[in-house]
Amino acid sequence: MTGRLLLKVLLFGFIAAGVGSMLHKSALSRAAALKARPAAAAAHAAPVKASAGVSQNTAVVYYFYTNTRCASCTQLEAYTREAVETLLSAGYKGWRVEFKGVNVEEPGNEHFTQDYRLESKAVIVQKFSGGKPLDWVKLDKVWILLGDNAAFVNYVAAETRQALDKK
Repeated sequence: MTGRLLLKVLLFGFIAAGVGSMLHKSALSRAAALKARPAAAAAHAAPVKASAGVSQNTAVVYYFYTNTRCASCTQLEAYTREAVETLLSAGYKGWRVEFKGVNVEEPGNEHFTQDYRLESKAVIVQKFSGGKPLDWVKLDKVWILLGDNAAFVNYVAAETRQALDKK
């Protein structure tokens, strides 16, 4: 019996050390990201460079990802694409809406991480008018709604419409 107890204690200690290590690395990563952010970049109205091929009054619903992708990450992309292609493909109040998946680890795409203050995979709605970037919004609830396709798709469409309704 004491051998089993000792084994349980050792396993628990190993798991606790692993979790502690992950939390420590995560805290260091977040601290570095916060330190790298300029203090004045708090407003979402700070535009980024215009995407190639963006025409007059276009909203781009971006899904930003990295080389490492899990099943949830690919599902996030699929649901976001579905929202744009099924509920927004006809446009909205004079705005053309398009979907773009962007790997931020590919050469030339690194700037998106700073432009949108990305810390993980994310969905961003960016407005462009006449090729010039306007305001943008990060859709924070996509991870929470990932288990419900209909709620996810409706959320992305509703948030995109709300962003386009803002003057």
